[in-house]
Amino acid sequence: MFLSGLSLRRALGLGGADPGPAPSPLAAVLGPDAHHQGDLSFEGRVRVDGHFTGRLYGEDSLELGVHGLIEGEVDVADAIIAGTVRGRLRVRRSLRVEPTADIEGLIDCGAIELLPGARLKVELRAHGVSEA
Repeated sequence: MFLSGLSLRRALGLGGADPGPAPSPLAAVLGPDAHHQGDLSFEGRVRVDGHFTGRLYGEDSLELGVHGLIEGEVDVADAIIAGTVRGRLRVRRSLRVEPTADIEGLIDCGAIELLPGARLKVELRAHGVSEA
């Protein structure tokens, strides 16, 4: 069995940051050579590594891979963006923008974590996340 540094530290009882709950299993993947045009509604976690043009709506989370491209409108609960977005990005709870991200348009989110290196040319509306 292979354990990463953080997993090994936890296994040995040496602590480490709590990563929170494990992500839900992937419900769908748009692979690196795939192109989709149109509307897509989904339940569960979705990963885009290809080219998506249109409207993307989900009640769960979206992961946009480093080589992924979304042109259009996104409306999801949570998102991790490592690729390119051109258009409107609405994330109702939390948005994580990775160093490789390139986003142009409008970001409307509950909370945002912006890592150094990301390229943004956006209008940003961050509303905070309420504790229920």
